[in-house]
Amino acid sequence: MLEAEFHSVAWSGIGVLLNDAADSPQNRTMPQMARSLLGGVPGAGDVLPASWRPSALLVHLGTNDFTPGHEMSVASFAAAYVELLLNLTAEADSRRPASKVSPAPVTAAEPPPVFAACGPMGTRGDHRGEYFPCSDIWDALAALGAQRALRIHPLDFQRLYEVDANVGGCNHPSVQGQQRMAEIARPVVERVLGWSESIT
Repeated sequence: MLEAEFHSVAWSGIGVLLNDAADSPQNRTMPQMARSLLGGVPGAGDVLPASWRPSALLVHLGTNDFTPGHEMSVASFAAAYVELLLNLTAEADSRRPASKVSPAPVTAAEPPPVFAACGPMGTRGDHRGEYFPCSDIWDALAALGAQRALRIHPLDFQRLYEVDANVGGCNHPSVQGQQRMAEIARPVVERVLGWSESIT
């Protein structure tokens, strides 16, 4: 949908502070995994900063931390989330390429914008219940992020599970559900980054 390259880091059951029945890797959360060159190999080294030049970060975390049965506070989660973002942006801030259209000046100290996604798991329509407090998390991230010069933009995927076809295996979004998530995210990303060129 967007004419953009991307680097994806995805782990089943891994959270920011708490994991959800994740068999491998044992006792490692996203702060330990996100920058690993070979995530499944402890000690393999970090991603080389010079090879990773993001225009933005899209982060979709929290379902595992807040999964039913876990005791997790919004304040603790948001604080750890922001620390993770600071770690991810520390080596990328001065290397971000200019926007495709009407590029805004970027200083060396300015990290790339962050898109913080929430839902559809744990929000309205999920048969497991509404356990993911998206609004509270976004408010906490905005407040903490502003103190650390992070620009955090919400991506709202709540209520997608009100449509059964959007629910896939293991209660994760189906192909149709993921398509709807992309359709929701696209205009937000385009607006924030100033991107107007895209392919369909």
